[in-house]
Amino acid sequence: MRVGILKMLAGAACVFIACAAWAFSSEKWLAERSDDSDMLRLRAAFAECAKKAVAPAENVSMVLESYPDGKVKSRITAARANIFPDSGFVWAEKIRLEQFDESGTNKTASLDAENCLVDRNSKTGWVDGNANMTYGDSIVKGRGIYFSLTREFIKIFSQSEIRTKGAKINPGRLVK
Repeated sequence: MRVGILKMLAGAACVFIACAAWAFSSEKWLAERSDDSDMLRLRAAFAECAKKAVAPAENVSMVLESYPDGKVKSRITAARANIFPDSGFVWAEKIRLEQFDESGTNKTASLDAENCLVDRNSKTGWVDGNANMTYGDSIVKGRGIYFSLTREFIKIFSQSEIRTKGAKINPGRLVK
């Protein structure tokens, strides 16, 4: 009986994996990543907000997003920041953006940046200067970075550097 249950579970897992693979569209995924319209919107807003940021608040800390039970999902801390309530933008210098797991205590990712604009409504942002992001054992660095917290996506526009542990790279495939 136990062997029958294990075979049934294995069969169900195979069906689930096949359905998940069938539902994934690499074309849709790539098309979404090639659309820079939100990045262009944020980059233009960054420049406008930087002009308006004449008297930023110092040592700012604010919750960006919470879990349904009220625990912190993401938080912003900054040396200096201006909050624009009408647009939902936060323009900040020396910013740290952190994401937490469901317990609200274990950090899952962080972004440290010189200058950044975060859209609190869409949970997206534009880093104008240098930044580094940590996600698990991976570190991403660069300049001119667009990110989306909800889609767990980051796009680096210049001086990119990615370091990760556990990645299996075949050096023969890198050289042709």
